[in-house]
Amino acid sequence: METKAQQLVATVLSQPSPLEGQNNRSSGNFSTESLPSGTQYLKWEIEGGGNPDLISFNVMEDRSAAVDPVLFTGVLSGNRTTVVSRRSLYIANPSNASEPFTVSVYAIF
Repeated sequence: METKAQQLVATVLSQPSPLEGQNNRSSGNFSTESLPSGTQYLKWEIEGGGNPDLISFNVMEDRSAAVDPVLFTGVLSGNRTTVVSRRSLYIANPSNASEPFTVSVYAIF
């Protein structure tokens, strides 16, 4: 079995609930555009937020003058998702967070 390597592609700080004036968004934007060649999936890691093992969140794409689509729902720390290469993503609708938390996105290749 081949060894899989991982490379950090993005880190973003999320609040435990949507930002003031926002329905979903709880973080600033981050990008997954610069992925290593051969990336097979993305791995999501949560740090902080109270109990990081219980926190889940959605990932949405920031689109100007359009409805932001939800790309992933119910992401938990350690989850792997399909590869999306987008410039403006953000964390949305976190649940079970009691304080701000950091999400790190790794490319697995």
